[in-house]
Amino acid sequence: MFAVVSTATATLCLAGWFRFGTAPVLLAWCWACALGGGLALTDLRCRRLPFPLVAAFAGGGMVALLGAAVIEERWSQLGFACGAAVAVFALAALVQAWAPNHTGGGDTALYGALALYLGWFGLDGLLRGLLMASGLTAVVALVVAVCSRRMNSQFPAGPSLLAGALVAMLFS
Repeated sequence: MFAVVSTATATLCLAGWFRFGTAPVLLAWCWACALGGGLALTDLRCRRLPFPLVAAFAGGGMVALLGAAVIEERWSQLGFACGAAVAVFALAALVQAWAPNHTGGGDTALYGALALYLGWFGLDGLLRGLLMASGLTAVVALVVAVCSRRMNSQFPAGPSLLAGALVAMLFS
């Protein structure tokens, strides 16, 4: 499984190079792919998204995006990305508080971290990314419910959230 994640990470980094070229945001992309692969693997194996790993995902992205903002003088993009991360995390925390049996704390933190990356691409990128991530997760939930014949089936949502957000970033 590690070989699959490593190969996927390398392939995604190469796709990012084709998409972003040598722009400083490429570092944030590669960090998202590398840590995202680790998060997805951890969630699939343990059904948990550990806060330290999600914090590393968000923190490394913040450092990379800060570097991109310094190099390209894109302070408004960085400000929007940070504001989006806080707003989406707060909204996800409200959803978790309202329906604690349907989402975990790691998923809540991951939504905020993904919003940081997606927010770099503006409001359209943020909304497109959240829609793709949530939509893919809903499709997975439907498939799991149909296959298990239970509407309250639990499944690791991290991989589908990450996949949807990464695809949206490539096309933003």
